[in-house]
Amino acid sequence: MGQRIQISNFQMMSLIVIATIGTSSLYAPATLAHYAERNSWYLVLAGGMVGLLNLSVFLKLNKLYPGQNLIGISKQVLGPWLGGVLAFLFIFYFLDVTTWVLCEFSQFFIIALNPIIPQLWYLIAGVIMCAYAVYHGLEVFARVSEFIFIITVITFFAIYVILLNQYHPEYLLPVLEDGLLEPLKGLMLSMSWFGDLMFVSMIVQHVRRTKSTASYAYGAMGVTLLLMLMSVLSCTMLFGGQTTATFTYPSISLIQNIRVFRNIERFDAALVVVWVLSCFTKITVYFWSAHRGLTDLLRLKQPRMFIIPLAVGFVVCSRFKVWGLVELAAFYDKQAWYFSLFQLLLPCLLLCIALIKTKMTKSG
Repeated sequence: MGQRIQISNFQMMSLIVIATIGTSSLYAPATLAHYAERNSWYLVLAGGMVGLLNLSVFLKLNKLYPGQNLIGISKQVLGPWLGGVLAFLFIFYFLDVTTWVLCEFSQFFIIALNPIIPQLWYLIAGVIMCAYAVYHGLEVFARVSEFIFIITVITFFAIYVILLNQYHPEYLLPVLEDGLLEPLKGLMLSMSWFGDLMFVSMIVQHVRRTKSTASYAYGAMGVTLLLMLMSVLSCTMLFGGQTTATFTYPSISLIQNIRVFRNIERFDAALVVVWVLSCFTKITVYFWSAHRGLTDLLRLKQPRMFIIPLAVGFVVCSRFKVWGLVELAAFYDKQAWYFSLFQLLLPCLLLCIALIKTKMTKSG
């Protein structure tokens, strides 16, 4: 079943960019400005470098064990018992991330659309769309991601270019006045955003491998880094570092400054559409990764039967996870180490053990 699933390099690239930049694009400038103010761009660059390292770990693991995902690699490297425990932890992380993004999805609509509608209805609507996509499989929503990728990139670039005449580059000065280390207090948070590509470890075995597959993956990280950097720089040069830190969704406040022909405005609706599409893609790809991981770990013969129970579990967990956006943002800020643990530390440990075993095998 798994070997027949195939996606293209561009589809893999689209999934990485959308899932990484989509949900964090709205509030990342404000959160990073809280740590570094006008030097938030420095945090973006530092987090992007760690993101490249993170991606390299998953690509190296796949190179050592071609045709296997993170679940199979864990069991092969550490054995059926210890590897099975680690595989379960990874699956738990996929499940947990899905519920957190669902929380973001519902809280955004409560604030930006209609606070009267209960959160439960937003959660149900979101999970039904994603469960439908998971039911039809990776190839289907990967093809959809190509269109979402093009729409997302064009929309973001158009926003930043239209606002060029309103920027104040002097808001970026002085550059790194407190040194290179002071702004890095928020590095863990930046790392957790750029590490939002852990699902790559589950889909890379389904990519039609060519000589440029790795280039597409690194290119996706480059596009993500560029879009995040432009988002942070635009907010800083328009509002200033301190003011940016006070916004809930600075990107929406940014786009509300757009005026075309003096009469056309309210382009924030376009940004909302892009964000919803990106959020849908991220929930779906992590939903699929969790479902695929459970299928491989438990050797399920009819895996589609578990989609509905998982969807119901996502709704219940998301409903009682946090009470509002403030608590959600506080968790992301204070518990960024939790995401980095699964995104980078455990995969690095797994890679080190795999390299040692490979070296010992070659040396006899």
